[in-house]
Amino acid sequence: MKNILKHAVVCLVLAAAVASCTKETTPERINIQHPDQQSPILRDNAYYQNLRAYKQTKHKLAFGWYGSWTAVGASYQSRLISAPDSMDIISIWSQWHTLTPQQMADKEFVQKTLGTKVTYTIFSDKLPEPFLEIGNGEYTDEAIEAYAKAYCKDSMDKYQYDGIDIDYEPGYGASGPFVGHDNALFTKLINAMSKYVGPKSGTGRLLIIDGVPYAVDRSVVDCFDYGIVQAYASSGYTDLQNRFNNADAKGWKPEQYIFAENFESYWKTGGVNFTDREGNRMPSLYGMATFNPTQGAGAGFGAYHMEYEYGNSAMPYQFMRNAIQMANPAGGWKTPIDVAFSSNQSSNFSFVVEDDGSVTGTMQDKVSLSFSRPVVSGMQLTLGVDNSLVAVYNDENGTEYETVDPSLVKMEPIQCAENQVFSPDATITLDPKSIEKGYYLIPVVISPISDAGYAVKEGSVHYIFVTKVAMDVEIGATTLDGSKIAPTSAWTITCCQGTATSGATGVWNCDSAAQKAAMFDGKLDGNCWYASSASYSWGNGGNFTIDMGEVNDVTGLRWHIYYQDSEPQCTDLTYSEDGNVWYSLSAGVPFTPVLSDNWKWFKFKRTVKARYIRVYVGRVTGHTSMNEAEIYGPAN
Repeated sequence: MKNILKHAVVCLVLAAAVASCTKETTPERINIQHPDQQSPILRDNAYYQNLRAYKQTKHKLAFGWYGSWTAVGASYQSRLISAPDSMDIISIWSQWHTLTPQQMADKEFVQKTLGTKVTYTIFSDKLPEPFLEIGNGEYTDEAIEAYAKAYCKDSMDKYQYDGIDIDYEPGYGASGPFVGHDNALFTKLINAMSKYVGPKSGTGRLLIIDGVPYAVDRSVVDCFDYGIVQAYASSGYTDLQNRFNNADAKGWKPEQYIFAENFESYWKTGGVNFTDREGNRMPSLYGMATFNPTQGAGAGFGAYHMEYEYGNSAMPYQFMRNAIQMANPAGGWKTPIDVAFSSNQSSNFSFVVEDDGSVTGTMQDKVSLSFSRPVVSGMQLTLGVDNSLVAVYNDENGTEYETVDPSLVKMEPIQCAENQVFSPDATITLDPKSIEKGYYLIPVVISPISDAGYAVKEGSVHYIFVTKVAMDVEIGATTLDGSKIAPTSAWTITCCQGTATSGATGVWNCDSAAQKAAMFDGKLDGNCWYASSASYSWGNGGNFTIDMGEVNDVTGLRWHIYYQDSEPQCTDLTYSEDGNVWYSLSAGVPFTPVLSDNWKWFKFKRTVKARYIRVYVGRVTGHTSMNEAEIYGPAN
């Protein structure tokens, strides 16, 4: 495991050494209730039969590495039978050989009665000494074959394990001849092991790799039942998705991948704070239990040193039990599958009516659906427009959006394949010529599903905001009409972060009256204000407001850049007579003014009366700046 002391494990058959792991502070071994007292469920033969049958069904797997296993002592923490009955796989993370009668009995009960598979973990960074002797110090085929057979056949038969788990961590402190991305020797070892364990062996015994599964050569990916990622302290779904994307690129399937949290460190809290796709916050073990990559349904979730959680004061294995329930709700997978839009983000599209009546801009929105469980079989779903939601939205938000005739909105059906948890994208289009100028809201909903096995999630709506306007800014202008308005001592400028109109400026050198007055002194010198891409600056955009002190007739303005202009796009250009009521000249449509001779040009298509001019700037990726601003009015 990452940052955990390791000792090479060598097979008992050839006088092996014991695998061990240095732990952090061990939780207090409290002798609390026995497993059969942890719930009111009657554990009779029927219960165990149903439990074993459940583990043969399609569901999210619960996995755990189990340390300090002795099967003796006052605390049940040392016994596998203390683990939740619904655990699917437990891998021994301590001495796995030289088992006592108590350990054999403990293991046999969870295997045969509970239907839990028990594996053991080894490190395969290099050949242990006895096998090197077979090859006279070389990594010969004979030596590798002997190593594979000793661990995956002889020891497996002797101790009746259900499989083996290989801890493999290239790039995380592991070293040895077998270690490395696409390592040829390790590929040879996996092919040898696959004769005895894994899906290719036909034995039913598991071949698992943990650590960095995607490091293995693509040719042996299908030799493994599962790859387990030590996603310790994962902050959210984007982290897990990125981890699986690495694996997907090497040929791993979603149904092979398990994400695990570190309960040596986080057993008291169930992990760290985790944010899922819908923005919900939860312990990271819960996030892993409910996460599925966009490529399909994941295999399951797990915890390193799961036995630490036996000491949970509220309930032994409280977080693991809850995670199992979240991943596999009571009632099994017979309850309807919830269907929702995969993202709760809305879309925005703007159409601009040019002076000649032509319209620029297109609308090709992409949406996809998510499923609370994998799709059972191929199906087609359709989308619709629910205009009744426009009035509801307007009432709740104080807006006045108009509706669009649903027949004008073209929506592709969504084709869903078996085992998907995210559908492919479907395209939604609207011809801008089909609507009049205005501000529209299109609420897209999932049409009712006839199959009783599926249910549309309540409140699942995808909003599309559409604007069709004529801009009063002449894009491409490099001159201004009229003449420059002479600045007075009353002129000033104010800068703000983002779209705020007060608070932090996010810029440097625009604080004092003298610094502000320098923007209107007619000098293109080093007296300037500037902003950067930092989050505390204009990394999320910014704006400046020029106050002329009195109302003027205005036909345009230009703004001189002193140093760099990494964000040429303006997101809005507004004006006001009193500072309270504001009007947009660009209709809120982002545009890019021409930068010529370091001047940014804003030519209005009509004369406006204004005291205040405000320019909004998009996200700055480097720097932007100003050392002079000029405002123009009609010629005298």
